[in-house]
Amino acid sequence: MSATAMDTRLSIAAHRDFPGGLLDGAMPNGDSGVLVASGMTDFDGALMAAERDRSEVLLAFTPTIAEVLELLVQSRKTRPEMGIVVAIPGPANGSLGEALMAGAHEIVILPAERTVVAAAVQKAVARVTTAAQTDGAVEARSPLIVVLGPKGGVGKTTVATNLATTLTAGGLRVLLVDLDLQFGDVGLVLGVPPDRTIHDLVTSQGRLDGESLAGFIGRTADGVDVLLAPARPDQAEAVTAERLAEVLDVAARAYDAVVVDTPPAITSATITAIDRAQHLVMVGSLDLPGLKNMKVGLETLDLMGVDRGRIVTVLNRANSKVGLLAHEVKQVLGGTPDVSIPSDRALPRSTNSARPIVAADPRSAPAKALRSLGQRVSRELSKNDGKG
Repeated sequence: MSATAMDTRLSIAAHRDFPGGLLDGAMPNGDSGVLVASGMTDFDGALMAAERDRSEVLLAFTPTIAEVLELLVQSRKTRPEMGIVVAIPGPANGSLGEALMAGAHEIVILPAERTVVAAAVQKAVARVTTAAQTDGAVEARSPLIVVLGPKGGVGKTTVATNLATTLTAGGLRVLLVDLDLQFGDVGLVLGVPPDRTIHDLVTSQGRLDGESLAGFIGRTADGVDVLLAPARPDQAEAVTAERLAEVLDVAARAYDAVVVDTPPAITSATITAIDRAQHLVMVGSLDLPGLKNMKVGLETLDLMGVDRGRIVTVLNRANSKVGLLAHEVKQVLGGTPDVSIPSDRALPRSTNSARPIVAADPRSAPAKALRSLGQRVSRELSKNDGKG
């Protein structure tokens, strides 16, 4: 088939160590709606070739994620308007999130048919287009606050639920979104049954707007609206980055503030939320793994171009007697945490009672610390009150 004006211009680069047999059947062609503008036998010079040939997407065949990271970082810096698709031999491994964070728009696990690869190319184009349309518009929407915790068990959901409750108590209309799409616990810890979830929303028929969103929202005893994670792990796949972007944009127009709880893994959903966030809360715990992962999380946000001024750091279990001193924490993180939450038996009690500690035991030390976080975020929101 001859190329048409609608074909996506594609450059292809295959790392020298990539197994050649996997290229057979995976290489897109004109029949897949793409026009191969250039091909490289290595990553050296791939970005220059793509720019020379005015390519909209670069498809990189790589044996491991480590081999493609430098290319991703350079692409994000020099050609942010170009989509990047990474094709890697299966099975998938835990480093895929690193590639997404570094700038990959889509990842294909090989072996895969060329139609699958071509679909990933088109999705990458859509992601870049969506990002360009929303670039610089963060301030024009209601604030979206993303709570991150690169390591599981650091208290991220506790922080997110108490933050949303504090903002609601301050008079804001708040939506809390559970983006831990496979194992989210927001509904459990807030006592909201999973009658309607984000899976039900994105698979529903009809136009997605504020009115349709309202039909899938639950509400806590303290007045926080919640959009729950899917009831079953297998339903997570339906919440694509494209549909999630629509949900977050609609929510930002319908509420005064949107708080997003995320999984410990770096997923495409997490990246979609970060791309739209006005503020981010990075949570860690007072132990070496918790601090190390918190540091890595902050460095990853730096890599993504997130201004440190938009990030609030929270150290959980800050008074634990684990042999780490304040100056050691500061040394690891490169600074003192903005908010420190002490350990207290009142925290597990509030969790088991399905009510945030800022409401269940407002005089406790953790509640005071979590309220201070909410007040800090609220002050930041008031500085940037520019809802469109």
